[in-house]
Amino acid sequence: MKRFVIMIIAVVAVAILWMAGWFYVAGIVRDEIGALALADGVSQPRLTCERLNVGGAPFSFSPHCAEARITSGDISVSVPEISGTALFYRPFHIQVFTTGPAYVTDAFTGASQKLDWSNLHASLRIEDGTIGRFSVLADDLVYSDTLMGDEQLATAAHGEIHLIDSTPGDAAPGTGQVYDFYSSFEDLDSARLDLSNATLSVDGRLTGVPDPALWGDPDLIAFWQAYGGQLALRGLDLEAGELAFNATGEASLDSSGLLNANADITSRGVTGRIARIIGDPAVAQIVLGGPDAEGVSRQQLTVNEGQMVVGIMPIMTVPPLF
Repeated sequence: MKRFVIMIIAVVAVAILWMAGWFYVAGIVRDEIGALALADGVSQPRLTCERLNVGGAPFSFSPHCAEARITSGDISVSVPEISGTALFYRPFHIQVFTTGPAYVTDAFTGASQKLDWSNLHASLRIEDGTIGRFSVLADDLVYSDTLMGDEQLATAAHGEIHLIDSTPGDAAPGTGQVYDFYSSFEDLDSARLDLSNATLSVDGRLTGVPDPALWGDPDLIAFWQAYGGQLALRGLDLEAGELAFNATGEASLDSSGLLNANADITSRGVTGRIARIIGDPAVAQIVLGGPDAEGVSRQQLTVNEGQMVVGIMPIMTVPPLF
């Protein structure tokens, strides 16, 4: 009997300590999220919530932000609700759920867009103080322009975005992180672009990525260049019936912020479609090349110290990016 009483007391004591620890950590989570509202929205994004609470006791932490607004520079994003979940014993793996629609506004240009969905789920895994993996999956996406009314620009049945840390274990200090990225969209429709039942995928790698603490810094691009950053596009593929588009290439910056890049573009059925949209077939053929006997167009785009050349024809100058 005495042993049983001791066991009960021990269990109650552990439960009290566990809940005390949970409330302590939940308070820290709430304070950290609340501190984001004090950011300047320029060097660090600002997040404000009309209502903020943290639930999930006793085995997880589930912050809930109602009427969330995120501001970064001139860009503001408003969503009705953001909620997250992290298990007590696995705090660096965070699941995020968001209720749409999201309204995106640009104070500089005056642009206003809306993105809606039926289900959006994101997953973030932190490893050694940086992003190990970040994924977003969404269904029934609807993208609209809301500047004057509500004009539907594009829809997709399903979309995915993935960012994966691929930094080698023996990477030299001061060279930044290496991230592979991949995104895909299925059943993509756009009346403006004359697309129906299209599939779009993007596969690439970004090297020289600075520490996440610098991502809000106005000199982020300069830091990226200093780390020897390169963007490799392994494939941008669009298919819709008889229409097809593929692009591969690489891009980097020199110490003056001037762009150096190259891209190989192959397409079928795109030249004529662009010509109908912009009303000038000559421009479409310059950019994508004329179709061969099989209707396939090929073109090479090169940028050397900011001077863009399509084929052998200089077409524009890209200003320094920092």
